[in-house]
Amino acid sequence: MASEFCSHYDAPPTSASVVDESFARRLQLNRAILKNKYWFLPVDNVGHENYVPVGRGARTSDFCGRWVTYKVCKNVEGHKGVSVGDLDCTGKVVVRHKHLWCHKSSCPVCFNRGWSVREAHAIVGRIVEGEKRGLGLAEHITVSPKVTDHGLPESVLRVKCRKALLDRGVEGGCMIFHGFRENKERGCLEWSPHYHVLGFVVGREKCRKCKMTCFRGCGGFVDRNYRCGEEDGYLVKVHGKRKTVFGTAWYQLNHATIRLGVRRFHVVTWFGSASYCKFKGQKPVSEDTCPACGGEMVRSVYVGKRHIAKEVGDPDYVAWFVDDELDSLGEPNYIDVVGGRIE
Repeated sequence: MASEFCSHYDAPPTSASVVDESFARRLQLNRAILKNKYWFLPVDNVGHENYVPVGRGARTSDFCGRWVTYKVCKNVEGHKGVSVGDLDCTGKVVVRHKHLWCHKSSCPVCFNRGWSVREAHAIVGRIVEGEKRGLGLAEHITVSPKVTDHGLPESVLRVKCRKALLDRGVEGGCMIFHGFRENKERGCLEWSPHYHVLGFVVGREKCRKCKMTCFRGCGGFVDRNYRCGEEDGYLVKVHGKRKTVFGTAWYQLNHATIRLGVRRFHVVTWFGSASYCKFKGQKPVSEDTCPACGGEMVRSVYVGKRHIAKEVGDPDYVAWFVDDELDSLGEPNYIDVVGGRIE
């Protein structure tokens, strides 16, 4: 069924600055899109042609994704007994590729490694500052408007969704716009606007600890949500306790929606007690931190003999990996670069 949308999906949109690339072309530029089918499913945006998921535009420049150097953490002792995902870091150095990113949400090369990483770090900075100011722990929330409001302009929809959140006791946070949801029967993304929110909820801890399945009278979030839902028809859901703010923000940004033909369309907006007029967020942390020990990674040159894929479109490419510190002769595989010199 998905094939019926392919001709529309591959057609250029109305904006000259963003040209929807074919799947084959985007795969050639960034094979990471194979990791999540949302990134390559065809889009049924009939009636909403000026909206597309992030990463569906033209490559910004030839510099996008260009490999620059290696960043290496040689804290072998600190990696002992540490596993990140399926990788055992014990006795290994951790190596990360450094690339040039344009930080544009439409770029098929940079959307998931440049734009979304930078935006996620910015979200973490404000959320952490909000928690320090006594707003509580941030929750992952979704707010979905009633079907009859799906045709409203995004600017109007945002205001109505923000009101629905405030009415239920979500006193502040950031809203990430998602215009599409997966239709599994049709095998495509179809228009279904909603927002993912990282926000501070009044009374949520009371409901999380409560063992009763109550709806009315308790005064907690569940009670307010039930009563407000009867009035406005909007569905607000607080998801399970998140593992990390960065991970949640990064994932939701990679599935966000942008609007074509608008110079400054804001995918992320802040409201309430976490709005920009309330306080400044903390400075984002450096991306050059080791995923195994959290230490600083140093720019290095590889002098070993193994083949390492550097291009993001290469089938063998991985963003970071572990390697032996020394070769078979006891010589270092990675040499630090300090001030432009190898040491």
